Amino acid sequence: MKLASLPREEMPRERIRLRGASALSVPELLAVLLRTGSRGKDVLELASELLHEFGGAKGLARATEEEMLAIPGLGDAKACVLLAALELGKRLEAARNTPQNGKDWRAGLDEIARDLAFEEREFIVGLHVRRNGSIIVMDRISFGGTEGAYLDVKYLLRRAVRMDSHGLVLVHNHPDGSLQPSREDRCLTDFLFRRTKILDIHFLGHFVVANGESLSISLPGEI
Repeated sequence: MKLASLPREEMPRERIRLRGASALSVPELLAVLLRTGSRGKDVLELASELLHEFGGAKGLARATEEEMLAIPGLGDAKACVLLAALELGKRLEAARNTPQNGKDWRAGLDEIARDLAFEEREFIVGLHVRRNGSIIVMDRISFGGTEGAYLDVKYLLRRAVRMDSHGLVLVHNHPDGSLQPSREDRCLTDFLFRRTKILDIHFLGHFVVANGESLSISLPGEI
């Protein structure tokens, strides 16, 4: 539906005033940020085109400035507003979901999965865990590109010893959205299981996260 055909009270800005931002659809929220349309398209049509081009809000959140500017009618000013709004949303989500000292590691795993859902690079995160299952500290150990990240195993294990960790959890994301572990992921899991056992540290699991979900890689001896 074209913006001009809507009653005044159904315009996106009016609906925010009357009902709050949560009442708006994603295209309407984008329309408020964009403010104006482009030649031949009103602002709602431009917002819908953006979502279609990038595959929805999640795809738009990953878009670069160059990709946005390739959309006809989306100039520097509009692109900057969108990038700033999307980055603010990511930072608020990351702040809300950062596992705190004392939180159960399983809750921390869920929050890491959500935190890394929009990342285009691979991150490796270690959770150092107390005997009661609560988190001592969360370490973002390293990050790489879309194809993988390097893990400094010696650093990870030294940290575990220094933290007097009862347990250790390793988490990494797959930017391509797949939860299936690679051969390298399985080999690393087996290696860490053996090394932590020597140190009398319980290796609680190695998890792949993607799209806000997680999958445990089987430990040696598990079916």
